Amino acid sequence: MRSIDNKIIVEGIRKQDKQILKSIYLVYFPTIKRFVLDNRGSVQDAKDVFQDSIIIIYRKIKEGNFELTSSFKSYIYSVCRYIWIKQLSKQKENIENQNIYIEYDNIPDITIDEYKKNEQYKLYQKHFKRLEKDCRKLLKLFLKKVPLKDIAEELGIDSMIYIKRKKYKCKEQLVRYIKSDPNYKDE
Repeated sequence: MRSIDNKIIVEGIRKQDKQILKSIYLVYFPTIKRFVLDNRGSVQDAKDVFQDSIIIIYRKIKEGNFELTSSFKSYIYSVCRYIWIKQLSKQKENIENQNIYIEYDNIPDITIDEYKKNEQYKLYQKHFKRLEKDCRKLLKLFLKKVPLKDIAEELGIDSMIYIKRKKYKCKEQLVRYIKSDPNYKDE
Protein backbone atom coordinates (compact mmCIF):
# COMPACT_ATOMS: atom_id res chain seq x y z
CA MET A 1 0.00 0.00 0.00
CA ARG A 2 1.36 3.43 -0.87
CA SER A 3 1.86 6.26 1.60
CA ILE A 4 -0.50 9.21 1.85
CA ASP A 5 0.35 12.89 1.27
CA ASN A 6 1.41 14.62 4.52
CA LYS A 7 -1.03 17.53 4.12
CA ILE A 8 -3.96 15.17 3.60
CA ILE A 9 -2.95 13.19 6.68
CA VAL A 10 -2.59 16.26 8.91
CA GLU A 11 -5.91 17.71 7.77
CA GLY A 12 -7.60 14.31 8.12
CA ILE A 13 -6.35 13.92 11.68
CA ARG A 14 -7.40 17.50 12.48
CA LYS A 15 -10.94 16.79 11.22
CA GLN A 16 -10.98 13.26 12.66
CA ASP A 17 -11.84 11.99 9.18
CA LYS A 18 -12.64 8.29 9.56
CA GLN A 19 -11.48 7.42 6.04
CA ILE A 20 -8.10 9.11 6.53
CA LEU A 21 -7.66 7.54 9.97
CA LYS A 22 -8.49 4.12 8.52
CA SER A 23 -5.99 4.70 5.69
CA ILE A 24 -3.31 5.78 8.19
CA TYR A 25 -3.92 2.57 10.11
CA LEU A 26 -3.77 0.38 6.99
CA VAL A 27 -0.62 2.03 5.63
CA TYR A 28 1.45 2.65 8.77
CA PHE A 29 0.33 0.18 11.44
CA PRO A 30 2.11 -2.87 9.96
CA THR A 31 5.51 -1.17 10.41
CA ILE A 32 4.68 -0.27 14.02
CA LYS A 33 3.37 -3.76 14.72
CA ARG A 34 6.59 -5.30 13.40
CA PHE A 35 8.71 -2.96 15.55
CA VAL A 36 6.74 -3.73 18.74
CA LEU A 37 6.67 -7.48 18.09
CA ASP A 38 10.42 -7.45 17.45
CA ASN A 39 10.94 -5.69 20.76
CA ARG A 40 9.10 -7.92 23.25
CA GLY A 41 5.59 -6.66 22.61
CA SER A 42 2.29 -8.13 21.53
CA VAL A 43 -0.12 -7.17 18.78
CA GLN A 44 -2.29 -5.49 21.45
CA ASP A 45 0.74 -3.50 22.66
CA ALA A 46 1.31 -2.36 19.08
CA LYS A 47 -2.34 -1.27 18.76
CA ASP A 48 -2.13 0.67 22.04
CA VAL A 49 1.14 2.36 21.05
CA PHE A 50 -0.26 3.28 17.63
CA GLN A 51 -3.44 4.73 19.16
CA ASP A 52 -1.45 6.71 21.73
CA SER A 53 0.72 8.15 18.96
CA ILE A 54 -2.34 9.25 16.96
CA ILE A 55 -3.75 10.94 20.08
CA ILE A 56 -0.46 12.77 20.72
CA ILE A 57 -0.26 13.88 17.09
CA TYR A 58 -3.92 14.98 17.14
CA ARG A 59 -3.31 17.12 20.23
CA LYS A 60 -0.24 18.74 18.66
CA ILE A 61 -2.22 19.51 15.50
CA LYS A 62 -5.10 21.00 17.54
CA GLU A 63 -2.67 23.15 19.58
CA GLY A 64 -1.51 24.65 16.31
CA ASN A 65 2.19 24.02 16.85
CA PHE A 66 2.53 20.99 14.58
CA GLU A 67 4.98 21.20 11.73
CA LEU A 68 5.81 18.05 9.83
CA THR A 69 9.42 18.30 8.61
CA SER A 70 9.79 14.64 7.62
CA SER A 71 7.54 12.04 6.05
CA PHE A 72 4.54 11.09 8.15
CA LYS A 73 5.83 7.51 8.15
CA SER A 74 9.10 8.61 9.79
CA TYR A 75 7.27 10.85 12.21
CA ILE A 76 4.72 8.30 13.43
CA TYR A 77 7.42 5.64 13.63
CA SER A 78 9.53 7.93 15.83
CA VAL A 79 6.60 8.75 18.10
CA CYS A 80 5.61 5.08 18.41
CA ARG A 81 9.19 4.05 19.02
CA TYR A 82 9.53 6.63 21.78
CA ILE A 83 6.27 5.49 23.43
CA TRP A 84 7.24 1.82 23.25
CA ILE A 85 10.72 2.40 24.67
CA LYS A 86 9.20 4.43 27.52
CA GLN A 87 6.76 1.59 28.23
CA LEU A 88 9.55 -0.97 28.23
CA SER A 89 11.55 1.14 30.63
CA LYS A 90 8.50 1.30 32.92
CA GLN A 91 8.45 -2.48 32.90
CA LYS A 92 12.17 -2.51 33.81
CA GLU A 93 12.94 -4.85 30.92
CA ASN A 94 16.25 -4.69 29.11
CA ILE A 95 17.16 -1.30 30.59
CA GLU A 96 20.73 -1.14 29.30
CA ASN A 97 19.62 -1.63 25.69
CA GLN A 98 16.84 0.93 26.06
CA ASN A 99 19.26 3.53 27.33
CA ILE A 100 21.31 2.99 24.18
CA TYR A 101 18.18 3.50 22.03
CA ILE A 102 17.12 6.64 23.86
CA GLU A 103 20.63 8.12 23.76
CA TYR A 104 20.88 7.85 19.97
CA ASP A 105 17.26 8.38 19.08
CA ASN A 106 16.36 11.71 17.49
CA ILE A 107 12.59 12.05 17.77
CA PRO A 108 11.19 15.06 15.92
CA ASP A 109 8.60 17.32 17.54
CA ILE A 110 7.67 15.10 20.49
CA THR A 111 8.68 15.99 23.98
CA ILE A 112 8.58 14.17 27.27
CA ASP A 113 5.88 16.63 28.38
CA GLU A 114 3.55 15.49 25.59
CA TYR A 115 4.07 11.87 26.55
CA LYS A 116 3.36 12.69 30.20
CA LYS A 117 0.25 14.69 29.25
CA ASN A 118 -1.03 11.71 27.31
CA GLU A 119 -0.39 9.36 30.24
CA GLN A 120 -2.16 11.77 32.62
CA TYR A 121 -5.12 12.07 30.26
CA LYS A 122 -5.46 8.27 30.04
CA LEU A 123 -5.39 8.05 33.84
CA TYR A 124 -8.04 10.79 34.09
CA GLN A 125 -10.25 9.06 31.48
CA LYS A 126 -9.93 5.69 33.23
CA HIS A 127 -11.12 7.06 36.56
CA PHE A 128 -13.66 9.50 35.15
CA LYS A 129 -15.50 6.46 33.78
CA ARG A 130 -15.61 5.00 37.31
CA LEU A 131 -17.66 7.93 38.62
CA GLU A 132 -21.43 7.64 38.99
CA LYS A 133 -23.41 8.70 35.94
CA ASP A 134 -24.68 11.88 37.68
CA CYS A 135 -21.15 12.92 38.61
CA ARG A 136 -19.87 12.40 35.07
CA LYS A 137 -22.73 14.44 33.64
CA LEU A 138 -22.28 17.23 36.19
CA LEU A 139 -18.51 17.47 35.64
CA LYS A 140 -18.89 17.40 31.85
CA LEU A 141 -21.29 20.35 32.04
CA PHE A 142 -18.87 22.28 34.26
CA LEU A 143 -16.00 21.54 31.90
CA LYS A 144 -18.10 22.89 29.02
CA LYS A 145 -18.53 26.05 31.13
CA VAL A 146 -22.31 25.72 31.16
CA PRO A 147 -23.78 28.33 33.55
CA LEU A 148 -24.72 27.03 37.00
CA LYS A 149 -28.38 27.93 36.47
CA ASP A 150 -28.52 25.85 33.26
CA ILE A 151 -26.79 22.91 34.95
CA ALA A 152 -29.34 22.98 37.76
CA GLU A 153 -32.15 23.10 35.21
CA GLU A 154 -30.74 20.23 33.16
CA LEU A 155 -30.26 18.04 36.22
CA GLY A 156 -33.69 18.96 37.60
CA ILE A 157 -32.29 20.41 40.82
CA ASP A 158 -33.51 23.69 42.29
CA SER A 159 -30.64 24.38 44.67
CA MET A 160 -27.52 25.99 43.23
CA ILE A 161 -25.76 25.33 46.54
CA TYR A 162 -26.49 21.61 46.14
CA ILE A 163 -25.04 21.70 42.61
CA LYS A 164 -21.84 23.34 43.90
CA ARG A 165 -21.53 20.80 46.73
CA LYS A 166 -22.19 17.90 44.37
CA LYS A 167 -19.53 19.19 41.95
CA TYR A 168 -17.03 19.44 44.80
CA LYS A 169 -17.79 15.88 45.99
CA CYS A 170 -17.53 14.50 42.45
CA LYS A 171 -14.19 16.21 41.87
CA GLU A 172 -12.90 14.94 45.20
CA GLN A 173 -13.94 11.38 44.32
CA LEU A 174 -12.19 11.64 40.96
CA VAL A 175 -9.01 12.93 42.63
CA ARG A 176 -9.12 10.07 45.18
CA TYR A 177 -9.49 7.50 42.39
CA ILE A 178 -6.58 8.98 40.46
CA LYS A 179 -4.27 9.31 43.46
CA SER A 180 -4.95 5.73 44.52
CA ASP A 181 -3.98 4.40 41.08
CA PRO A 182 -0.58 2.67 41.04
CA ASN A 183 0.31 4.59 37.84
CA TYR A 184 -0.23 7.97 39.51
CA LYS A 185 2.92 9.94 40.17
CA ASP A 186 2.76 13.13 42.20
CA GLU A 187 5.11 15.46 40.33
